[in-house]
Formats: sequence, structure tokens, C-alpha cells
Amino acid sequence: MIDISTATATTLYLCLTIGFLLVVWLMEHYSSTKKKIILAKEELLVCEFCHFAYLADRSKQVTQCPQCLSYNKDNLYKPKRK
Repeated sequence: MIDISTATATTLYLCLTIGFLLVVWLMEHYSSTKKKIILAKEELLVCEFCHFAYLADRSKQVTQCPQCLSYNKDNLYKPKRK
């Protein structure tokens, strides 16, 4: 049997526990700092007439407001398309 003192066993236990917690913390820190890019298929638009904010498909140039049912061609908050 291996003879070790109580102080050595306690020190070894604490070092292993702290080392394990450090590894877990580093893994969690590394995985949470990765950049996550999500491309949205819709964009936020504001109606020119009633100022209602709604989501619309990016590919459509003319959108219809769901509240007042008017058509919006040029949106002030939407980047201009070329």
C-alpha cells in the first residue's frame, strides 16, 4: 500500500479539483467567445404611412404593411438597393 500523509492527500485532492475546474472553465469560456453569425431571411421594416414595424422578406422590393395594408416601396430604415 502507498503511504502518504493526510496533508499530502489533501493537497493532491485540492490541486486535482482546482485543475479540473480550471479546465472546465477554459472550455466554457472558449466555446462562448466564438463568433456566431446567423443570417436572417427577413428584415425589420417600418411602414411609411402608419409607422408600424414589421418583418418582411429581404428579396422583395415592394412590401405590404400587415396593419394598414399599404404598399411600401422605399423604406427609410432599409438600405437602398442598387
